[in-house]
Amino acid sequence: MEATAKLKKLPISARKIGLLAALIRGKSVAMSLAILQNKPQQAAVQLRKLLLSAISNWQNSHATSLAEEPIFVKRITVDRAGMLKRIMPAPRGVAHRIRKRSSHVVIVVDSAASVADVPHEVVSSTKT
Repeated sequence: MEATAKLKKLPISARKIGLLAALIRGKSVAMSLAILQNKPQQAAVQLRKLLLSAISNWQNSHATSLAEEPIFVKRITVDRAGMLKRIMPAPRGVAHRIRKRSSHVVIVVDSAASVADVPHEVVSSTKT
């Protein structure tokens, strides 16, 4: 049985998070945590927290520990969220628009037996 964790309205663009999500998709939880620990991006910190939350959700719904049954990142989706629109004054009376993008992230973790049955698909919509 899988466990999910959601992070909504993260104030980082979906493109930046999608790059890190591609690194951990389909990997074991221990390897994913190690990858995110060594990345300098702020998005890596947020993804690591979300992954730890998904692991905790999995442990709460299962009686076994991580040592007995290894779990993997089954699916991770990164979608666009709302956008803050601001205006910055520019020379000659022109105004430039500033778009502060945000995103929604969903991580699904599951045991190794369940992950082997499902092919790893690329699930990410990083439209700009």
